[in-house]
Amino acid sequence: MKIKRKLAIFALFGTVFTFSSCSDNKDYETAICALTDISGTYAKEKKNMVKIIKAGIVPKMVPGDTLFLIAIDSNSYNDKNIKAKLTLDYRPSKANDQRLQFAKTLDGFANESSSSKYTDISGAMMLCSGQLKATEAGTQLMFIFSDMKEELKPGIKRSFEKTEFENIDIAAMNVIKLDADSANPEIFRKRIRKWEKRVLDHSAKSWDADLSPTDIPDYIDERK
Repeated sequence: MKIKRKLAIFALFGTVFTFSSCSDNKDYETAICALTDISGTYAKEKKNMVKIIKAGIVPKMVPGDTLFLIAIDSNSYNDKNIKAKLTLDYRPSKANDQRLQFAKTLDGFANESSSSKYTDISGAMMLCSGQLKATEAGTQLMFIFSDMKEELKPGIKRSFEKTEFENIDIAAMNVIKLDADSANPEIFRKRIRKWEKRVLDHSAKSWDADLSPTDIPDYIDERK
């Protein structure tokens, strides 16, 4: 009986230690959302977006990190808009296989011809926020590949909670300027300022709209 009792106590402490270790690991993990706009003229940027994700984001991931690929379309607050998810295994050989498979998934997405008429950026951001928070990762990042011009479908309404983007760093990437932006740069600047105010007012840790693809690795490192 004493032996059984000791084994039970040892198992209990082992379980507690395991849970504690897992909890500690979360602090060092990074969760990332890549929001990809497939609406209007921006849909033609799909292959370029995928190239940037494969070159700038995936190589920075380490075991335990998670990456979501979310499509921005006419109604983005929908689980079907999560086009891919990758959580790297702690076993190196398994992680390498995962990277290769994820690259194939990204290529498949890039080659899809689907596009949408409207642009629900807010819905995709809300979906991303929920996914990032669920990971409980210590570092949470959101990259938005879009021209940042939102056009909601009639009947679609979006409003952020006060803590919608708490603990999340947000960066708008590859922000293509529209014809109207080129004709009057203030239109573009006003649009970006509006987004900056909106995300910071809803608890985002930071906002950046000036990143180039080559800046991504340093951006991720600086926030870990």
